[in-house]
This record gives sequence, structure tokens and C-alpha cells, in this order.
Amino acid sequence: MSDNKNFLESFKPYPSKYADLLLIYIQADHTQPRKNFGITSADHSRLLKSISTYGIEDPIKVSEIETDRYLIIDGHRRFSCAKELKLDTVPCRIYPKMDAGELEARRYEMQNNRRNWRPIEKANAIHKINQEYKNISKKEIATLIGITQKNLFHYTELRDMRMEYIELMASHDMKEYQMVVFMQLLPKLRKIKGYEIDDIVKIIFKKVNDGLMYRRTDFISLTKIFSTASLHEEEIHLFLTEANMAVEELLERTQLSGVSVQIKNLIKELSIKKNLNIKLTDKEKCLFEDLYKLMEIYV
Repeated sequence: MSDNKNFLESFKPYPSKYADLLLIYIQADHTQPRKNFGITSADHSRLLKSISTYGIEDPIKVSEIETDRYLIIDGHRRFSCAKELKLDTVPCRIYPKMDAGELEARRYEMQNNRRNWRPIEKANAIHKINQEYKNISKKEIATLIGITQKNLFHYTELRDMRMEYIELMASHDMKEYQMVVFMQLLPKLRKIKGYEIDDIVKIIFKKVNDGLMYRRTDFISLTKIFSTASLHEEEIHLFLTEANMAVEELLERTQLSGVSVQIKNLIKELSIKKNLNIKLTDKEKCLFEDLYKLMEIYV
């Protein structure tokens, strides 16, 4: 990619340029992905009081749009408090005019280092960066914002996920790796007796919250078990019913019923032969006669 080989090198630190700007010259960015900063009314009151007493200690980061017009990159809460306090000027770190992609990437870096984003906010931010750099490789974008290509892909998927699931992830404070493996598990889920997929998702989040599911391997194991759910329906049903049952115990129970996998493979092999009109050998007939006798005893 010769045209883009200097893409990452283009993000170099700008020389520091600080100034007190008139508040009327500054505008909020209403398109920014981050909507919830995890701030309570008490936090807002404390910030308001701090600014009233000491002023704004951490300059607002802005990008120059044109002469006497600046767009906030980071510092919307401080800007809001300044307006509430009717300040005339605020201290700012001023960046030169930049394209939308660089602005989003810089904002992501500033805010992500200070306080964790809600999952959907992070997904929206990454989506905006992707949209601005359509001709740049996913590897370079992932490197730019400090995540793996795999996580970049999964955050793209997250943006299309149902809001209910996104809010559940946020409310249970799921870690990034847990969100990734949950998104891999989700397509494998299927109805188990009276439990619909939505019911199963809520049970999984409850187990995450109770510390019964937290390791990456827990999600991976559950994904594999649901991939052959028809063989393990009773065990999965027990897992969903028993609030204190962990994935590790479910895994042990499904491994004990491994003979089911062999029987399923046998049925599949027989079906293929029947469909192709292939006759059983004499040896195969003898084995099936023995199996039939055992089935008469056990079934």
C-alpha cells in the first residue's frame, strides 16, 4: 500500500499552543460518539465548584475551524460548567485545523486514556474513524487506536448488535475481552426447551455478574457446547436452571456424555450410505446386530 505507507507517521505531536479563548468562539461537537461519561450530578457539582474556586486547571482541547471559531475535541464538561458560570474566557490547548478522521482518532486517544468508554460509545467512535479512513488498512487503523484487528472487527459487529444486549454489557461492566468472546458466542445460541435466546443471554450476564463466567475459556467452552446443543440439551438446560452452576461443571457433564457424539456420527454415516444406496458389509452387519441387541437392553 504505497499510497498509505506514511499514514501512521502522519500522526505526530503538534507544537504546544495554549491561549485563553473567548467562550463565544468555542462550540461543542454534538456529533461526538461519547454521550455518557459516567458522571453523576454530584460529580458535576464538584466540577462546577472546583472551576468556580480554582478555574479550569486542565485546558480544553480544541481544533481551529476558521478564524475565531474552534471545535471542542475534549472538554465538553468543562465547557458546560464554564457556560453555567458565565465565564468570558477559558484556557485551551489549540490544535490546527485537521480532517475529521484525525480529530476522531485524537479524541478517542484522549478520552480512552482517562475513563473507560461505554461499549456502544467505543463502537461508534471506531465506526467514525473507519468511515473517515476507508482507504487505510484495518491493521493501520487498529494500530492507530491501540487495539487488535480482531477487536476492531468485533467493535464493528457490536455497533449492529441489539441495544438491549449492549446495555446489558454496560450495566454488568464487562471487560473488553468478555465482550469480544460474547459476540462470538451469540450466533451459536439456540432455544433450549422453555428458554428463548433472550432468556439465555440474560442468564449468561447474570452468571458473569455473579463471577461464574469471567474467563475467556468459559465463553469459548460455552460456544463449543452450544455448537452441538442437540447432543447436550439436558446438560445445558440444567446449566440455565441452576443459578450457581458454572461453565466448568457444564463442560464436565457434557464430556461425560461423549458417547452421544459417537452415536451421532454413526447415524450420519449410515444416512450417507443409505442416500448413496451403499450396502453394508457383512462385518458391518454383525456389528450393527450387536449394537441393536444392546439398544434393546438400554432403551
